[in-house]
Amino acid sequence: MNDSNHENEIQDEQPKFAVNDKRHWVEGNETDEESDINTQTTFVEKLKQEAEEKDKRLREYIAAYKEKNSQNDEFRQRLQKENESRLDQAKANLFEKLVPILDNLVRASGAGKTNRDFDSLHTGVEMIIKQFHQQLQDSGVEIIKAQGRAFDPKTDEAFMTEETDDPAKDNQVVEDLEVGYRFKDKLIKPVKVKVAKLKST
Repeated sequence: MNDSNHENEIQDEQPKFAVNDKRHWVEGNETDEESDINTQTTFVEKLKQEAEEKDKRLREYIAAYKEKNSQNDEFRQRLQKENESRLDQAKANLFEKLVPILDNLVRASGAGKTNRDFDSLHTGVEMIIKQFHQQLQDSGVEIIKAQGRAFDPKTDEAFMTEETDDPAKDNQVVEDLEVGYRFKDKLIKPVKVKVAKLKST
């Protein structure tokens, strides 16, 4: 057997599979450490982007909140001014009704000093009282009277008591000492009353 045949036989016996060398210095492959660094860098960039987006949305929410508060403040101020204006108008209307009554009181006082006619003065004062009551009634103010009914602590003020032997008259209003006043469901002034109380045995 010659040498060339021997070499051919050796070549035929060599394994027929390839081996890939994974060592990074052989073909420039990345190490596991480099791969981890790249992954971490990408993750950090993603977190940074999400944080920037959240920060942007937060700034937008704060700006919208401030704008809404500003609108609410303007609305409250406008509403307060309107309420004050309506209240001032209501006061002006009330004063407009009271001033003529005051004028009549001044005239009655002047007439009493000049004429010394107390009967006329009394008549004038009675007319003024009637005028004042009429103005109250026209404005929706109701006069509260309690005489002859049971004492009601919601509208009555017991100023005096009077003993009675009759159980049926116990806690009954004997007399109105001062009338009370009510405007719709608001108590302006309670009626001062004398109340009967059953004698203790």
